This record gives sequence, structure tokens and C-alpha cells, in this order.
Amino acid sequence: MAERNLREISDEEEIWLTIRSVLTVTRVAVLFGTILVSEFFEEYYFLDLTVAIWSLIVGIPLFFFISVLILWGNKAFIPVSPQEQMTTILRPILERT
Repeated sequence: MAERNLREISDEEEIWLTIRSVLTVTRVAVLFGTILVSEFFEEYYFLDLTVAIWSLIVGIPLFFFISVLILWGNKAFIPVSPQEQMTTILRPILERT
């Protein structure tokens, strides 16, 4: 972790970190917005469903979509150091001797 702080961050990675922070705040806002709308608008109807149900229909997939975007961006734009790759277990021990 210390070597990550010592190396210089590329422009691409810096832009991704900014976008990731916006996506993270948006994801939290979607979560709280979904909860608030589903609690306060139970008596209003839209297309034969309550607005509370619509908030769940829209909010839950949106939350997961933003989460997948964050995971994809981390994998695509944040490089993994060679030492971290070397310590990853490529072939786990299947049988103890």
C-alpha cells in the first residue's frame, strides 16, 4: 500500500478516482432516495402501482448498475502492481500432503 502512494498516479487513474467518488455519492443518494420515496408515497398511484413500488422497481436495479460500474472502472482504470499479481494464488492447493 505504501508503494502505491509513492508512485505517481496517471491522469487516467486520477480522472477515474473523481468519477468513482461521484458514482459512490450517487449510489448512496439512490439508496436513501429509494427508501424515502417508498416510505412517504405509499398512498399515491401511478399506472396501477403505488409510487413506493415504482421507487423499488427503479431504485434497486439502478443501485446495482452503479455498483457494477464502480467495480468495472476499478478493474479497468486502476492498475495492479506486479508484486500484488505475484502474491495472488494462481493454483490453490487442492489436497494437503
